[in-house]
Amino acid sequence: MPHRRSGFTLIELLVVIAIIAVLIALLLPAVQSAREAARRAQCVNNLKQIGVALHNYYESRNALPGADMVFNVTELSALANILPYLEQSTVYNTINCAFSYQDPNNQTAMMTVINGFVCPSDLPSPIPSLGGQTNYMANMGSNIVWQASVGPNAGMPPPNGVFYGDSATTFAAITDGLSNTSFYSERVLADGNNAIVSPIADVFFSPGFPMTPDDALKQCMAVNINDLNNQFPLFMGAPWLCGQHIFLHVGPPNSRSCGFFISLRADMPPSSRHPNGVNLLLGDGSVKFIKDSINLPTWRSLGTREGGEIVSADSY
Repeated sequence: MPHRRSGFTLIELLVVIAIIAVLIALLLPAVQSAREAARRAQCVNNLKQIGVALHNYYESRNALPGADMVFNVTELSALANILPYLEQSTVYNTINCAFSYQDPNNQTAMMTVINGFVCPSDLPSPIPSLGGQTNYMANMGSNIVWQASVGPNAGMPPPNGVFYGDSATTFAAITDGLSNTSFYSERVLADGNNAIVSPIADVFFSPGFPMTPDDALKQCMAVNINDLNNQFPLFMGAPWLCGQHIFLHVGPPNSRSCGFFISLRADMPPSSRHPNGVNLLLGDGSVKFIKDSINLPTWRSLGTREGGEIVSADSY
């Protein structure tokens, strides 16, 4: 009898390969989902640590830090002020508060990357030379004024959030309640390239003069974002030392950002690379995941410190 070799036929080999490919296709989404869950958990923890630091800062100062911004000059951020309460005293001691964030005296602090300010779900900074990045922005409120009481904004409703200008908001001033008022949320880094369009990362230019949040949202959504001339060269996300890193409760999470720079007004919502929403730090230190589909009046109510709105936890 002739000897017969054992082994796979070509058809059997193809079947095995096909089965392996199917298994990989089934498992890959589960693996990616598990990784994103871990990244989102780290992001939540980052925000909680910021919340603890803000409360510790308040205990020592009897007020919250401001998000320092003055006309044409952006100063130090609220994040810079809470560094000692985030076990970052070494970095804090390199900051010279007598100079602006971009002064050579603050170069060391500006270039330092602080892991607790970075959401692991976001992309790396496309322009590291701009300084250490942050994905966490302070709540300026639900009004549209970006520079209060300046030029065309004289007489416009001022910021109604917690962090703005040289504010020193007290808990007593947050009459809506800490659990109903947002403190910090996320924003994805800008792409750093005005030759491409990133709908939630870019800031788009609008020449309009919106008078209300609804006006601002409507005009922002009307901007042709595919026209590269409508991209504003504003890099949101770096350096963390800069006080411009604030957000507004005007448009819903993960909607586009617009600067009405002629009128010094804006629509700057939070954004993230987590599916379908963003993490939001509330004044009581809790972190909630806010869906993109949140009811707009509820979203705006969370942005005010003393609006008198009644917000139920079941509504978001």
